Amino acid sequence: MKEKGKNVLRCMRKLLLTTIRSVWFWLIMLLPLAMLLRLCARKIPGLADLYNHTVYRGVSIFWNQVTGVVPVSIAELLLMVLPFAVLGYLIFVIVRVIKSKHRRLKTAGKGLLRLVSLACAVYFLYVTNCGMNYYCSSFAEQSGLEVKPTSAGELYEVCVYLGTKASECRSRLEQNEEGVMVLDKADARRAAAEAMNRLHRQYGFFPDGYSIPKPLILSRGMSYLNLTGVYFPFTFESNVNVDSPDCFIPFTMCHELAHVRGYMKEQDANFIAYLACIYSDNDAFMYSGYLSALHYASSSLFGADRELYRQYASCLSDEVWTDLSDDYHYWQQFQTPVAEAASAINDNYLKNNHQDSGVKSYGLMTDLVIAHYYSEKSAEMQKKY
Repeated sequence: MKEKGKNVLRCMRKLLLTTIRSVWFWLIMLLPLAMLLRLCARKIPGLADLYNHTVYRGVSIFWNQVTGVVPVSIAELLLMVLPFAVLGYLIFVIVRVIKSKHRRLKTAGKGLLRLVSLACAVYFLYVTNCGMNYYCSSFAEQSGLEVKPTSAGELYEVCVYLGTKASECRSRLEQNEEGVMVLDKADARRAAAEAMNRLHRQYGFFPDGYSIPKPLILSRGMSYLNLTGVYFPFTFESNVNVDSPDCFIPFTMCHELAHVRGYMKEQDANFIAYLACIYSDNDAFMYSGYLSALHYASSSLFGADRELYRQYASCLSDEVWTDLSDDYHYWQQFQTPVAEAASAINDNYLKNNHQDSGVKSYGLMTDLVIAHYYSEKSAEMQKKY
């Protein structure tokens, strides 16, 4: 009996050592490590910021420059290949199981173990390349911007300002036969990177040195999912739907570039995109920034005071209304159950990542735009006196 017990212990010891030496075991261990990192980022104040400013910044700039050498979206290519790769692997495992007559259970177990191990590794990369950044301090906190409650009158003033500036910029832009703004998307990609790097000069804590955004081949497919862009954390690429109306594309490019820099909260990415656009020297970007901010601010004004909303609308030029009408009719054709499901998934995703407002988080940039407007206005008044 003692000898039998020793043999069992030897077998268990051998199995344990074999397991520990297996790369698949260590890949599975990445799952609890990722969960621990995410928990610490949520519970320990300042940890996410420290990680973002050190590890994430160095890794993201390096890999963003590496993947930026490829002119097309590596992320899109990977997602195209992924279904076929998974299907091919499953077929491979099934064939191995059929051929292994006396070891079918073990062979199937190994095949499943490898799949689970890779899934754990992917989740770990998601947490380190994206997930932890949801717990960083906001751009407003970093820049010292003070957000206060505002009245309908103040909101109206900001809407008039945004509408007037948008109309001024729009008058200097090219348009097609239908009177809709047209954008040189190749030039816009470079201009987006320049606009974001320019923002670094005004806000020293804001990182620069990242590559340009990438257009998606399947952009129209993105529209069916109600998406204008996406940050892919496994290749550190900012991907843009270039099939959508041109007037909002520069803003979207800057929004996705903000995500690459570690600003994952949607209101932060939107506000950063707004600042990058209006502080650029490119009329198309300035117009896109003012128009995008106006899109959210005017929605808030409509809910706060219908009469003031009607008054504000008169400050928009006919060219701006043409672009807004074109944007409305473009997205109307994609109002399908697929788009609704995609929006619901995005809403749940954001809520599970420290954004309680879900998809409404995008609109929270209005408070930041208002605070920035009055901060700039106060600074100008101080200069005069």
